[in-house]
Amino acid sequence: MDIKKLKKTHLQLLDYMKANGFGSVAIGGVKVMLRRLFDHEGKYTSYNDFYKKFIFKEGLEGSTRRLGYYRTSVRTIQGFDEFDHFPNRLKFAPVQYRECSYDHLNPTFKGIVDCYKQVALKKCKSEKSIRVESNIVSTFLYHMQRNGAIDLCGITESMILSFFYDGYKQLRGCSYRTKIKTVLKATKGTDYYAECARIMEDMPLLRNGRKNFATLKDDEIRIIKENLQEGARNDLSLRDKAVVSMAMYTALRGTDIAQMRINNIDLERDLIILTQSKTQQPTILPLRAAVGNPLVDYLISERPRNLDIKSIFTNAHDPENPMDSGTIGGIVRRFFEKLGIRCDDKENGIRLFRRYLASKVLENGVQPRVISDILGHLSPESLNPYIDTDIKHLRECGLSIEKYPVGKEVFEV
Repeated sequence: MDIKKLKKTHLQLLDYMKANGFGSVAIGGVKVMLRRLFDHEGKYTSYNDFYKKFIFKEGLEGSTRRLGYYRTSVRTIQGFDEFDHFPNRLKFAPVQYRECSYDHLNPTFKGIVDCYKQVALKKCKSEKSIRVESNIVSTFLYHMQRNGAIDLCGITESMILSFFYDGYKQLRGCSYRTKIKTVLKATKGTDYYAECARIMEDMPLLRNGRKNFATLKDDEIRIIKENLQEGARNDLSLRDKAVVSMAMYTALRGTDIAQMRINNIDLERDLIILTQSKTQQPTILPLRAAVGNPLVDYLISERPRNLDIKSIFTNAHDPENPMDSGTIGGIVRRFFEKLGIRCDDKENGIRLFRRYLASKVLENGVQPRVISDILGHLSPESLNPYIDTDIKHLRECGLSIEKYPVGKEVFEV
């Protein structure tokens, strides 16, 4: 890792941050990391290596907030040094790269991953899904490679089992197995497929150990509705009210709300018409007054006019840029925090609205196929986790034990 150039130019980075409104805390973090780099020059192979050794030496492995602070500082320096990138307070482009298993694969195994990517792109699969599945199968194939396999024929059942078990406990679950099989199936019609089919057959049967989804309670929904009423709160922007209302009454994904454009709203027919980003499926939803009124209020009274972008929801600090999906989740979490809802719960984001709507319409007897269409699911099986939360109908499946003698003390607490 050569930092000679950085030692000559780092003052440009610090001067830029001061001139562009970065706070003393952000600048201080960069200074600390620069000093560490300069004091221990030659002891690191990369910025990733420097960061790992720093958090280990400082004992910061479990401190999430402090980790984020120092990680951002290192990324800022890396972006400037390796990409000639000056930091932007609103959006950061270069990232601190993690070690990637794909880079270590031999040409044969890389060919498997590349084949999948080509097939997935033709099917218009989302970029995130392609990245996640490619990374998982790269990890799997790299494990095979480190255990001595140089091609698909060399992958044995014992190697496959060692990826999922270490002899004492299960290392990886059902989702890993599913994603690996998805990639291997993409080789159908190629010379790889015969061996890929054998590998899929040799994979262990893993139980899906997923816990039931967390869902919103009726009392929580009542509180949310009360606080969305016009004039109920003055600490919520019109944009945030419109976002939360749309999430609650339409159950759209955060990405679809963030990417929604003005032409997706048909005010004459009171419809929301869009193509879902995850599945590329066309969707038509009713534009209810509870959604339309906050949306119109935001468009008329708060959204800046004469913008070039057509996205409905814009970045609050940089209106010329659309909002990203992560911001949608942040809006919902801040809203819950202000209402005192799920403050200590890890699951407190936008998905809770999708789950609530799905569980309620299931409870009211709506056909699963209709619910799948509303939620934008391609496979009916995607509804299974929501069915598991339908307590009303699950109770109907319970067997009575009235005919069997049970001691009174069994049910005493």
